[in-house]
Amino acid sequence: MPGNLVISLDFELLWGVRDHSTREIYGASVLGGRSAIPPMLELFEKRGVHATWAVVGAVLCESKDELLARLPADGATGAPPLANLDEIGDDERHDPYHFGASLARLVASCPGQELGTHTFSHFCALEPGHSVGTFRDDVGAAVTQLKDWGIDCRSIVFPRNQYAPPQLDACRELGLTHFRGNEDSWFYAAAPGADQTKARRLCRLLDSYVDLSGPNVARRGDAAAPLVGVPASRLLRPSHPRLRGLDGLRLRRIETAMAAAAATGGTFHLWWHPENFGRDLDDNTSFLTKILDRYARLRDESGMASRTMSEMLH
Repeated sequence: MPGNLVISLDFELLWGVRDHSTREIYGASVLGGRSAIPPMLELFEKRGVHATWAVVGAVLCESKDELLARLPADGATGAPPLANLDEIGDDERHDPYHFGASLARLVASCPGQELGTHTFSHFCALEPGHSVGTFRDDVGAAVTQLKDWGIDCRSIVFPRNQYAPPQLDACRELGLTHFRGNEDSWFYAAAPGADQTKARRLCRLLDSYVDLSGPNVARRGDAAAPLVGVPASRLLRPSHPRLRGLDGLRLRRIETAMAAAAATGGTFHLWWHPENFGRDLDDNTSFLTKILDRYARLRDESGMASRTMSEMLH
């Protein structure tokens, strides 16, 4: 059985960091991430690469009025990203940091691309005070919004990779079928922000360059599970000036795992945020090109297939 390459992207603009950063600090990355999306799509289309774009529902709103109209009943207090909405602009032209419907339409028009959900408000499910009911309302608003776009949403990526069985059950009740799971190592386990220790973060960083957790190549999951889990294999970290000399190790780590997936019929799942490319677009695009060129060789040599999350079976 041929292996699979799955790519998922957390498409969130500034909504993903509003609880701990600002437009002044992170805004350049957001604008750069917007500029990165067209060349990513061009690379995907040229190489026949499918990808799931898990989009924050607030990003899809055409205006602040639509955002306010779509908010879950307790959304303003249920999730920190929806606090302080006075600073949100009127629409995408006035506030490209929060609104990105034009980019989502570009993604949807590209062959092989899936629009999934990243919740409506970038709702981090395991943070204190967040009930399963409030989570369900938030995701339900996102699913309804995508239906209004003519999209039957099947896939969810949980913000900050925070989920537990009750959230999976809620997603199934809303009609979702697939989710991105976490790598099978203690430092990748789902946890609230307060439990994301320096040791966990350091291990995740090192794991991008040296083998701490193995290839993280997934086999078929539990057919009885509420959703089809498509576990992550590797975060595609952005280029960093101080670590650029180690990019060969970073690339080898990814390519070795991809080759293992191709050889064993497993799945290699690569993920990132478009904003990760925002501050060094040329270097990051060049690095991604090398990865996709390696995929193309594996496809030609062994039949490795590129699939969206919802195209994966149990």
